[in-house]
Amino acid sequence: MTERSPLSDAPPRYTYNFCAGPATLPRPVAERIREEFLAHAEDGASIVEVSHKGPRFTGVLDTVETLYRDLCGLPADHHLFFMHGGARMQCSAVPLNLIGRSAARTAGYVETGLFAQQAFREGARYGDMRTVASSAATAFDRIPAVRPQDCPEGAAFIHLTSNNTVYGTRWTDFPQDVPAPLVADATSDILSRRIDHTRFGVVYAGFMKNLGPSGMALVTVRDDLVGHALPSTPRLLDYAVHARTRSLDNTPNTFALFVLSLMLEWVRDQGGLAAVERTNEAKAALLYGELDRSAFFRPTARPEHRSVTNIVFRLADESRTGEFVALAESEGFLGLRGHRTVGGVRASVYNGMPEDGVRALAGFLREFERLRG
Repeated sequence: MTERSPLSDAPPRYTYNFCAGPATLPRPVAERIREEFLAHAEDGASIVEVSHKGPRFTGVLDTVETLYRDLCGLPADHHLFFMHGGARMQCSAVPLNLIGRSAARTAGYVETGLFAQQAFREGARYGDMRTVASSAATAFDRIPAVRPQDCPEGAAFIHLTSNNTVYGTRWTDFPQDVPAPLVADATSDILSRRIDHTRFGVVYAGFMKNLGPSGMALVTVRDDLVGHALPSTPRLLDYAVHARTRSLDNTPNTFALFVLSLMLEWVRDQGGLAAVERTNEAKAALLYGELDRSAFFRPTARPEHRSVTNIVFRLADESRTGEFVALAESEGFLGLRGHRTVGGVRASVYNGMPEDGVRALAGFLREFERLRG
């Protein structure tokens, strides 16, 4: 590079975090967290210093449960749990709790990327897991069709990953008429768009994208799927235990749930999930529009299956990828390097990413192409 981008002549004025997770929080939420720890409460203790069974924390839990049900339209016959171990632990909890519903201990998985593969491998420890559809043959650039006849007979559940962070694809319409309850890992698009929970038996999501700090999972489970855990299921992975104890059988991550309450209030204050979804669609359209404008950049997902939260692309001259990522970081755009298994570039645009950050990144894309195109 013989000339420097004008953007590079001075330290960046702003820093935008495009990491895939743990991810950026909305600024108002971060400020509320800071205020909580600086001010404490009238009783002299912050939220992480009070009992998880005391009135102050159970009030937070009440807020979380009420807001989530209202914002997401969670039906009354679906439980809401909060469990340790993030989404990866649910890869074990789901088969442990559901596989006993199948006489043959069989279930189906849709293979759409790395985390779908990880869920399958973990499930295979507990039963006969079958791949019912896959996009591996096309490097996971699309969502495959799921046909009811390809699902195993007598399956306990059919598992899918609603958004694929590594490859940048997502489901826009979920499978119909499958002969078993649908289970969704919604970690990377939970609270970013509306999902019809009535279509699913189980929805789980790690906190670290749109819900709060890493290490916890939000889990919704339909009533009829509780109470089928294998005898060997650890107590803290048994959905029936969480149903009886309101997820308070042991001390949960009280800080994470406090942050979740703030995230839910923030979504409410934006106008609800419909408004947040419109904003996220607009942010993604801005970046995809810039990427599609010329042949300098190449989005990897088919247009009809593109993720709104994880925008994955390559440079036409892939030898420039390292330079692109390094210069972007020097300009204040963090976390753009693609996942280590696939390379390329990935911009993760979750709820907390402001529109100004997306506009700034779009401007950087234009400037880099001007200098290198």
